[in-house]
Parts: sequence; structure tokens; C-alpha cells
Amino acid sequence: MRNNVEIHKFKGLYFLTYAALGVLVPLIGQYLSSIGFSGTQIGIVTSVGTAVAIFAATFWGKIYSNSADGRKVVALLCAAAALMGVVNTFVTEFMVFVITYGIMYFFQGPVNGLTDAMVLEHNQGSFAQIRLFGAVGYAITVFTGGRIGAAFGLQKIFYIYAVAFLFGAMVVMRIRQRASGKDSYDAKGTKGRTLKKGKETISFSELLCDKKSIQLIICGIFVMGTNVANNTYFSFLFRDGGGTVAGVGTVFLLMVGSEAPFMALAPWITKRFSQEKIIVSAMILSAVRFSWYATGPSWQMLMALFFLQGMVNGILLVEYVKYLSAVVESKLIGIAVSAFYAVSSNGGSILCNFLGGIAMDHFGSVGVYGLFGIFNAIGVALYFLWGLHKKKD
Repeated sequence: MRNNVEIHKFKGLYFLTYAALGVLVPLIGQYLSSIGFSGTQIGIVTSVGTAVAIFAATFWGKIYSNSADGRKVVALLCAAAALMGVVNTFVTEFMVFVITYGIMYFFQGPVNGLTDAMVLEHNQGSFAQIRLFGAVGYAITVFTGGRIGAAFGLQKIFYIYAVAFLFGAMVVMRIRQRASGKDSYDAKGTKGRTLKKGKETISFSELLCDKKSIQLIICGIFVMGTNVANNTYFSFLFRDGGGTVAGVGTVFLLMVGSEAPFMALAPWITKRFSQEKIIVSAMILSAVRFSWYATGPSWQMLMALFFLQGMVNGILLVEYVKYLSAVVESKLIGIAVSAFYAVSSNGGSILCNFLGGIAMDHFGSVGVYGLFGIFNAIGVALYFLWGLHKKKD
């Protein structure tokens, strides 16, 4: 019963932290434009945020892994991100905003990776049912954020962002602390791996010695990066296919919302086909999806096949990080997940956004997705080449 209460708290934490991102990420460009920033300046601001997140993920990941109470680290990051969100509403000068936005990302960037680490350390069997609440939170604020911004001013997105993270800080401190060196249990009572945090110093050099985890992180660059960059370029593809700006919000709600049911189904599917095979199947589907996008489908077809995002991200966002956490020592989970977010997600996103912008200038939106399809194919090839599709020991 107590384990179920803890799982509900984790669900609330995921809902709140991803709701904060859902109201900020899709609308930050519109907000910056409304205060007079040029397209180039908007690109610089968002790139700086992602670049800072790479450093922040590794920096705070090490602190978390060596902390006796990881909850306090996550709570501090949530509270600091909330404060910087409010600060940003008062800044309209470009260079100052670059600095304050970068500071905000220094605290915000590691939150998702470290919350994943907390769950995987203690409730790995429940990760899918917990993680899907992040997709729900993101989907709800993607849909409502624009309407609130239109009605009350786009600066209000930062206040919603701050409130969500502030409540997130409160929730994480209400999660029961695991005693060092004790056994942990998931929702079904299955004994977990013993953790001994705070008693030995853990460094990234230990992770570099784990060949399989490094291979998974490298593969992730070519898959996770494109799926993050898709949030930037899909609206161009949708409008090129005849869609409207209003339709973009609706299709994003459908696509992000479709991730939740597939996250719930992920454990059931992996029990029947193995984790390694279901991951590569999702990677192949991602390559096929983006290659199809490169043919320039109509907005009606894009809308009709919205669930393809759920089939890809719903599996990968749950099972890929679980696979990574399963192949490393328990003491390295925090650092491994942080490195995955820093390199595969944020690093891959910077690479794909940069090359995608070049492709956009020369070949239009279809060229962007042709590039993304090639990137996914490279990720699939490396996955097979390194034998990651074979059952882990």
C-alpha cells in the first residue's frame, strides 16, 4: 500500500515537471518574437538553453550520484528553475535574456533525467506507468498554454512554468527517502538492487568503462535527437502540407497525447517480444516515419497518422532508458541517465536542429525529414552492428 502511495507521488512529479516544459517549449519562440527578438536571436536563445543543459546534466548528475539524499538535489533544481522562470518575465534585453535563460536551463535541464534515475533506482517495474503521466502533463499544457497566452499575454507562460516546478519541488520532498544500503521494492513487491549512495565517490570515468552503455548513448544521438528536433520542424511540414497554425496545436496535442497509452502498453509488449527487439522495432518505425514525412504528405494524412509518434516515443522514452539502467551497475544509474540526456537527447537535438536548419534553407521541410530518416537509419545500423538487439546478460 505504501509503495502505491509513493508511485502516485512520482506520477504527480512527472505530471508537473513535464507540464512546465509543455507550456514553455512550444511557445518560447512566439514569446521572444513578441518582445522584439529576431529569428536569429530566438535561435541563439534556444540553442544556448540546450547547450547549457548538456553541461548541467553531467554536473548535477554527478552531484546526485554522490548525494546521500537525491530528493534534495531534485527539489533544489525545481525550485531554482521556478525562480528563474519568474525572473525571465522582467528581462527584455537580448544579452541579459540569454544569460538568465541559460541559468534557468542550468537548473531545469537535469530535472527529467534525475527524476528518471530516482524511479529506475527504486521502482523500475513501475517506470512505464509513472512516465506516462509526464506525457499527459505535457499534452495538456501544450493545448492550454497557447490559449492562456493569447488571453492573458504570453509572459504568463513563465508563471505557469514557475508554479508547476514549485509544486514539483514540494512533491519530490514528500517522496519517502530510501535508506542507504537497503533493499528497495517496486509496486509488486519485487526486490530491487541495493544502493549505497553517499559512501563512495562516483565519477564519469567509471561509466566510460562500460562499453554497452556508451554504445546505447551513441545510438541514441541518431534517434533521440531527431525526435526532439521534430518539435521544431514539424509545424513547417504541417503548414507546407496545407495545414493552419491553429491545426498545429491540435495535431501536437494528438501526437503527444498518443505517447501515454503506448507507454502504458510498453511493459506488456516487452514481456512478449523482449526489450531489445521492441526498442529496435521502434527505431525502425521512426526511420520509416520520417522517410515518409520526406515525401511531403498532406496535412490530413499527418493528422490521421498522429499515433505514429506515440508508437515511437511511447516505447523509446520508456524502454530505452530502462535498457540503459539495466546494463550498468546500480551506483551508476544516476550518472548514466544524466549522460544519456546530455549526449543523446540534448547533444543530438543540437546536432539535428543545426543540420535541420541547413536542410530547411536548401531543400525545405521535406529535406529536413529526409535527413532525419537517414539519421535514424544510422542509429538502427549501429544498434545491430554492436549487437544491442541481442538479449542482455
